[in-house]
Amino acid sequence: MDALQRPLSEIIAKALYSDSEIHNTDLARLSDLNDDDLSQFSKAWSNAEVARRIEVAGKLVSLGEDDVTLDFTRVFKDFLDDSDPGIRIRALEGLALEDKYTVVRPILTTLKTDESAEVREVAARVAGKFALFAELGDLPEAIGKDMFEGLLEVLENTSEPLSVRRRALESIAPFQQELVDYYIEDFYYSEEPGVKASALFAMGRNCQSRWLNFLMAELQSSDSEIRFEAARSSGEIGEEEAVPGLLILLDDDDHEVQEASIMALGKIGGQEARQALQQLSKSHDSRIKEAVKSALIELETCEDPLSSNF
Repeated sequence: MDALQRPLSEIIAKALYSDSEIHNTDLARLSDLNDDDLSQFSKAWSNAEVARRIEVAGKLVSLGEDDVTLDFTRVFKDFLDDSDPGIRIRALEGLALEDKYTVVRPILTTLKTDESAEVREVAARVAGKFALFAELGDLPEAIGKDMFEGLLEVLENTSEPLSVRRRALESIAPFQQELVDYYIEDFYYSEEPGVKASALFAMGRNCQSRWLNFLMAELQSSDSEIRFEAARSSGEIGEEEAVPGLLILLDDDDHEVQEASIMALGKIGGQEARQALQQLSKSHDSRIKEAVKSALIELETCEDPLSSNF
């Protein structure tokens, strides 16, 4: 019998209580549940084994990534109350797929109240998508205000692990406010390389040319993670002044740094960047050639938005 014709109770029982393979066609029935169906699912969910719940939650995230017509928002919100932190993390990853502003406050609540630092870190990271929406004016003003204040509260809380505060900085970065600038610079001068890397990432998301000198200096760092973040953020800011430093990184020993530099040149554009990318397109390294192809498409699109072919 087709999954659409089978009772939801049967599908739930098979998904949660059997050892059989979990089929996407069955899980798709959990999309856009009404109140009664959600209640039925929640009761069954609470009695299922943790391992099976983790498997189902992971598959729902993957299914949501692959099929944008499916809406598991209500299910993922429900998962935020699960006793297992791994499931709460998957719930956040699922909510990150959504564009609805109604998911913002559940994410912020998790960020501020979840007992697991790992879950709070993921919540801080996921919030970044909606912080960008808020700064662009794509969220209701009150929701955007809640987003900013929630992230700032975590950022200023020195009792929070640095891992959580780092992600809060990265996510609050789109808000172009003096207090955000202060924390970006404060984290930049940290002696912890990971914290400094987050500050560099935040500079790119903040997208102000005032950060360019910081980024250009770090393109020469001995730390590959720092060079990577500096290259990526240079591309986000998009000033041709960064091109000479990025050209040097095209020969970097770290492949990820190379690719970040290639993509940054594609975003920045200009004659010098174009020539370097065209020359690099002759590389025998398939990984480099693929990165260059994407960068040149980016460059063409930015310089000629009506152009669809490279």
